[in-house]
Amino acid sequence: MTSEAFLLISSYDALPPHRLHGFCFQDEDLILGNAGYEKYIASRKRYIQPGQDGAYIVICTLDGETVVGTDFSGYCKLFLYQRGERWALSNSFIELVRFVAGKDLPVTIDEAHLSSFFIEGSFGDQLTSLRTSVKEIRLVPSTMEAVIARTFFGTAVKLRMTSAVSNRTAYEDHKGAFRNYMEIWIGRMATLLRSDLHMRADLTGGRDSRAVLSLMLAAARNIGDGVIRKVNFTSNKTSKSDFAIARGIAEKYHLRFMDKGKDPRMPVRRGTAEAYEQWKSLCLGVYGPIYFPVTRPVPTAVQFGGAGGEGHRRFYPDMAPGKFIRAHRIFIPSSTHFRKLKRDILEDLSMLCGGAEASVDPLIVHYRHFRDRCHGGRAPQYGNLLSPLSGAALRQASSMYPSDQIDRSQVLADILINADRELAAMPYDDPGKSFDARHFSDVVDAGDAVLSARTDGHVFAGEVIPEEPGDFTKEGALHLLRDDFLKHYEQMRGAGFFPRYYLDRAKTTIEEAVLAGRFPHARSGGSISHVVLAGELSRLSR
Repeated sequence: MTSEAFLLISSYDALPPHRLHGFCFQDEDLILGNAGYEKYIASRKRYIQPGQDGAYIVICTLDGETVVGTDFSGYCKLFLYQRGERWALSNSFIELVRFVAGKDLPVTIDEAHLSSFFIEGSFGDQLTSLRTSVKEIRLVPSTMEAVIARTFFGTAVKLRMTSAVSNRTAYEDHKGAFRNYMEIWIGRMATLLRSDLHMRADLTGGRDSRAVLSLMLAAARNIGDGVIRKVNFTSNKTSKSDFAIARGIAEKYHLRFMDKGKDPRMPVRRGTAEAYEQWKSLCLGVYGPIYFPVTRPVPTAVQFGGAGGEGHRRFYPDMAPGKFIRAHRIFIPSSTHFRKLKRDILEDLSMLCGGAEASVDPLIVHYRHFRDRCHGGRAPQYGNLLSPLSGAALRQASSMYPSDQIDRSQVLADILINADRELAAMPYDDPGKSFDARHFSDVVDAGDAVLSARTDGHVFAGEVIPEEPGDFTKEGALHLLRDDFLKHYEQMRGAGFFPRYYLDRAKTTIEEAVLAGRFPHARSGGSISHVVLAGELSRLSR
């Protein structure tokens, strides 16, 4: 069972031998969608395995073994349902629940993990552990892959570490690993800048988007400075300090900036109902804040983003995980639910804090595997959003950096200073983001890696299928959300799970959003998606 939004395979299905859902980088090549994958196989005579960069699920059958897995960062989620000899895998939590319920398989609500969405702020915006709101469904760690084997009864699934994790080149220190990252990603930028893709990139006053730009500039110097103008850089005009900094950078580097012109290669607008269902398929039960996907991905366009940057510096406070979790106790109505939630979070985090991340602060590990995976991975699963700061090579390098350098964001400094020293030294929206003498004196010298980056990568993509633009409006999507919320509201009032004040506040929030045509912030919609999730699960559970 597949759609543009989600992929679902199960013990009821015949498995395709090879399939790519999403997009993947393999060395310097970019593969967009399954049609692009078929071209890649024909040209390169190679197959994609789990654990590469991008946002994808891949099915790969070799030597009689079928493996299903995701990109390295897990931006394309993979959920596993298991009950006896029956199993199902999908990147959509809610579609997986609907599927197994339709097969009359057990669906048992886990109220402790449904309660995690009560937590306000960045920690509770998304899943906090590998457990979900359904006891039979777990999030497969991005470090693992599902292996499907034939049995007397049909097929069975088990999890194991991805071969990409075990086969990754070992480096003596962070310097060698960092040079490898620079060489790979400047080569990938050269691939993209030499292509015919329509490209758009965000540019702000901060470090992350600037680091992405610096990689483009370094690649452009290797293949011809003028190619940088293939990329349309955009910035938010309502954020005056951000916009002023971005405009100054654009003027200095002669960038194409805020180009509003139409281009036939651009993504096509979705329909309102389509966008709403896409949001539910990919976010409900996974990520609380509400961002509707406005456009459909097309094989002729990509975007660049700075997701992943915060996985290489401290985002959560410097404290023990148990203490940090206890600080969120005030948000969970039930002490019983909180105790189970805390125990499960710490148990899963302990498992994740191993291997290459054994020396990394546990809360940075948690950020990477949950906040970055769900928040940073939201937009890439909606479309072809490339995230140069989130991937295997940079994660490997930053996991080896000394802790004091992580605390002062030396990883981003090393990227910027090596790729474009002048850009690194330009003003930021916050003077506190400027690099100091220590950043420059401790920089890893990756000059040779920058110059030796390959320039012969290729983009593999399918043919364009003409599509009529849809009628998406945020106002229309909010009306659908309100109708959905009200459908579950009365039932949830009598269920006893939600405090009365929480339900009433959520109802007020959605009514005000419909009147205004928007939420004050996407996070304001978290309580609404929480109630819709609970209502859907209540209807499907047995």
